[in-house]
Amino acid sequence: MRLCIVTGAPGSGKTTLVTRVIKDRCFRGAAGFFTEEVREEGRRVGFDVVTLDGLRAPLARVGPGSPHVGKYAVDLESFEKTGVTVLEEALDLGMRPLVVDEVGKMELYSEWFCDVMRRIIDVGCPLLATVPLRSRHPLVESLRQDTRANVWHVSRDNFAQTAFEVRGALLDSLRAGGAE
Repeated sequence: MRLCIVTGAPGSGKTTLVTRVIKDRCFRGAAGFFTEEVREEGRRVGFDVVTLDGLRAPLARVGPGSPHVGKYAVDLESFEKTGVTVLEEALDLGMRPLVVDEVGKMELYSEWFCDVMRRIIDVGCPLLATVPLRSRHPLVESLRQDTRANVWHVSRDNFAQTAFEVRGALLDSLRAGGAE
């Protein structure tokens, strides 16, 4: 298994699970990104993409613009410059664990992101990714149905056990691929 896919309802802990797993010293060579809410005065006003090496850029903000997901305008240029570039550079450097939080509606507006994700899947490097619970996007479906994938459905009730299992599966993938 080379693909570790985590799904769950919004607020179930997908991003928290990913950030906890990748803090393990075994994953120091990991590359990729996670998304983080941006809040002002207690209200969510958008999302940032944050690379594992600490770069941060806007993913989406409340307001006008296109494309739109709900009330959020997606900043494709910013996302691609930061999130997609870090994935492509890591992929070009060879086998290492890649982290993608999340393969969601906002990110899927980027054709470049979709192309890089297809390359990641084709190459078969170890991947830890989160996907929405109810997406029918072909890329999300291909991740869920890939024979190399193990898919976990995280919830508040099974968070600790799921994090333990995901960490173990990712370590097994690294050992199998010689990427450790």
